[in-house]
Amino acid sequence: MAAASDRKIRVMFVQPSLTVGGAERHITHLVRMLDRDRFACMVCCIKEPGALAGDVEAAGVRLVSLDSGTRQAGRAVVRLVRLMRAFRPDVVTVNGFNAQVIGRIAGTIAGVPARVVWKHNCGDVHRPLRERIADRMLDPLTDYYFGVAFGQVPYLVNDLGVDGAKIRVIRNGVDPADAASARPDPALARSLGLDDRDRVVGIVAVQRPEKDHATFLRAGRRIVDRLPSARLLVVGGGPCGPDSERLAAELGLGDRVVFAGMRDDTPDLLRLMDVVVLSSYTVECFPFSILEAMAAGVPAVCTAIGGLPEMIEDGVTGHLVAPRDPAALAEAVLRVLEPEGQARRMGDAARQRLEARFTLRASVDETERVLGSIVGDRR
Repeated sequence: MAAASDRKIRVMFVQPSLTVGGAERHITHLVRMLDRDRFACMVCCIKEPGALAGDVEAAGVRLVSLDSGTRQAGRAVVRLVRLMRAFRPDVVTVNGFNAQVIGRIAGTIAGVPARVVWKHNCGDVHRPLRERIADRMLDPLTDYYFGVAFGQVPYLVNDLGVDGAKIRVIRNGVDPADAASARPDPALARSLGLDDRDRVVGIVAVQRPEKDHATFLRAGRRIVDRLPSARLLVVGGGPCGPDSERLAAELGLGDRVVFAGMRDDTPDLLRLMDVVVLSSYTVECFPFSILEAMAAGVPAVCTAIGGLPEMIEDGVTGHLVAPRDPAALAEAVLRVLEPEGQARRMGDAARQRLEARFTLRASVDETERVLGSIVGDRR
């Protein structure tokens, strides 16, 4: 019989669901790319499987859905304990509030050696008191907190009260090869009412308050006034969508703004953009939309929050500005668009930066190293 140190490292990922989102995409990347000779994976969804469940199953990884709502939390704990005892994970990672509560309790009961909370946010908007209390109570059941940016550490330590010794940072990454040979699709551009003469300023973000689309649109009014060929492309739906459309009408943007809604072709849409913007004032950490823009050779203008200063080299691959400042945001975008060839130079530099620092392969390799380290310590 092989020694314990020779057997595969068994990792269980516990999520509320595998809906379309950054944290969920992150899991689908990992289960597909972790070294099968060293790691065995399983994914458990507390609620329904979600749209990305097929990606997990296509990777040959077992996925179990507990189909449990808030009122079935006790039943979910019991079922998850049974799954853990059968799978015998060395590490269980949890993300999302109900998964963090149920997963940590079940992992403790089942005797999982390492229980990890994987944080993908860098701030909270109106975080309920019950969540704050639950996190404090469950911290003793948590061995590690994984972050995706060094800019998260102050939030984890100062806001959440996490012991810094428990934190490990593993940055997100994307595969630059996915964008290597792709070109803008003229038919896609036409379907959105765009043409070759337009200078497209895009934002890819769910329309929630913290994403601050209002600042983007107000900056857009300034940009269009100075650069009439500019068009604004808003990709993403959400609860603030109607507010954004009303504001665009009030600002008189008319056909200068295109609301594309929720899309599943974000990489193709990014290739239509001359510059991509994120105007968030909180929460933003290490967003895949900016990584994908870098892979496509598109410069970015973003607020200097969370992990964004780690991604963007100010003045080289794009610009960083203060949150909630439409004038500063507009000026930064125009510094990309107005000088001849500047957008292309910055876009090329952005792609080179991604290839050197933020590839998917590098992210997976670091995940393997960190998981191996914490499991090795316990074995």
